[in-house]
Amino acid sequence: MAPRGNPLLSKLARLRAALRTDRVLSAAQLRRDFDLDLGQLQGLHEFTCFSAVVQPIFRTRTSRQIIWFVTLAPRLPQRLSPEQIGHLCGTAEIRLRLGSSPEQWRSGAAALGKLSKPDAVLTLGPHLVAIEFDTGSYRGRVVRQKCEHFAGKYVGLVWGVTSRVRSRRLAEALGPSGVQVLHVNWWGGVGADLDV
Repeated sequence: MAPRGNPLLSKLARLRAALRTDRVLSAAQLRRDFDLDLGQLQGLHEFTCFSAVVQPIFRTRTSRQIIWFVTLAPRLPQRLSPEQIGHLCGTAEIRLRLGSSPEQWRSGAAALGKLSKPDAVLTLGPHLVAIEFDTGSYRGRVVRQKCEHFAGKYVGLVWGVTSRVRSRRLAEALGPSGVQVLHVNWWGGVGADLDV
């Protein structure tokens, strides 16, 4: 618990709680959602800052970027691929956009490609909501299979997408069945700002 009256300690306590759940956050998320920057974490040995080349939007030539991250797990950059790290950040962005607390959230987003498991599960009282993050790599058949599989086990589904164009298409296709589609930008900007 952070001492009252010390805003920096309060921000660091919130960041620790988020990282215990989300495992890793981008520098953009750190600035936008915690009002912190990587420089403020220098000298605090519990935080590991690192960079990786990530492609936030699948199959776009211009989207490969060097992105900075923060984690509490010093070996995470060696254990996970840049794609898995980006997937964790994308799933975390959905949590942040929904305003869900770390206590309501279970993330398994580092395990890419699991058709039968959502990237995260949001607990709302006795109800569970499936969370799926998508960089644009899922084909229509996979999207339909995931929706069908999750429909019987969860009261809802939130699908986060990095491409604005794809988010519009998915909202048109999935919205009538009650799926909430979010356009998310975890690597920069204001959370949902690229028109790709």
